[in-house]
Amino acid sequence: MSKVVNQPVLVITDAQVKPAKFFWRRWFRVSRIMDTWAETGRWWEGEPERVIYRVISDGGMVAELEACAGRWVLYKIYD
Repeated sequence: MSKVVNQPVLVITDAQVKPAKFFWRRWFRVSRIMDTWAETGRWWEGEPERVIYRVISDGGMVAELEACAGRWVLYKIYD
C-alpha cells in the first residue's frame, strides 16, 4: 500500500548528488537507494526531466523522492 504525499522536502545529497538525508517531519537518513529512474513529463510543454529515487530510510520507511530543476519532493511513501 502506498500514500501520495507530494510535498517539497529538504534533501542533503552525497558527492554523486544522490539523496543521503531528507527532512519530512523529522530527519531521515537514506540507508539504501532501491531504484532510480527518469521521467520526461510533458516535454512538449517545456517540463524538465524528473529523476525519481525509491529509497529505504534508517527507520525502514520506503519512500520516493523526486528531483526536478533543483527541487526535491517527497512524492510517495509505502506501508
